[in-house]
Amino acid sequence: MGIRQVGEGAGRRAGAALGSVSGAVTGAVSGAVASARARAGSDWARRALETHPKPGVPPTEDWEVSLAGLVGRLPHVPGPAVRLLHLLDGLGQVAVGPDEVGFDGESVAWGRVLEIRCHSTVDLLPDVVVEREVDRIREFLPPVPGRKWLVTRAAEALLTVALAATAAAERQERSLPCEIVAKNLIGRPKNLAGGLFAASALTLIPEAGEALLAVARERGIPVTVVDDPMTGLHAERAAQLRGATDRLTEALRRLRAAETDPETGPDRDKAAAGAAVLAELDLPPAPRPPRD
Repeated sequence: MGIRQVGEGAGRRAGAALGSVSGAVTGAVSGAVASARARAGSDWARRALETHPKPGVPPTEDWEVSLAGLVGRLPHVPGPAVRLLHLLDGLGQVAVGPDEVGFDGESVAWGRVLEIRCHSTVDLLPDVVVEREVDRIREFLPPVPGRKWLVTRAAEALLTVALAATAAAERQERSLPCEIVAKNLIGRPKNLAGGLFAASALTLIPEAGEALLAVARERGIPVTVVDDPMTGLHAERAAQLRGATDRLTEALRRLRAAETDPETGPDRDKAAAGAAVLAELDLPPAPRPPRD
């Protein structure tokens, strides 16, 4: 099955990616990240991502990692939720193979790729990106049975993986191949940019970026390293990253606390947990789905 089929029906672009930090930024953020990881508790999504099969370099077959795939590895996924999982590909996916490459549910044949752009991924503040991308989880999923469970799990996975990627970037700076310039159907350039999940996955699974760049080199496709426009503002960025890390951690804490609240019991309405984390991120309310 080709990458284009794997990303069935989802072609939305996910915006710019989570920042990889360097120099003074990494030194200032490292303590906050470490404490955040300690307070966050169980991080099943990070472990699932780190144990995900790695692609060949260069790849000899289609490979992908996605937010939907991480959620799908959880035990006892509700039946209706399984049918909705593929809708999350447009929110978070990295796909690479010998014939196609893509991000977030949209792929392109290598023969149409004009350029690969590598970013230090500090173009947008992590807290701004997270607010937009967590909101997109709700936009991607229709109000049907199983939606509320997926919103909660996907939000938890996205926040956890973002924290793990920040810690990995602190340990080792990376330039991520998270933007593809390719010809569209009428031959004009178009850009495919990986979002928050894609950037986090490329950070935590470096083989994915290496596989992508290996195919580009084999095919003689130019690779451009884009300069960081925030160079020289490390102190300001460090303070903002600390604030973003604290917000991510608090959102995760509230989400997990809601799930273990003894007053609500194991059969409580999981929509409340999803609403709690989304409210913490200052997101607008969504219509409440029908009761399961």
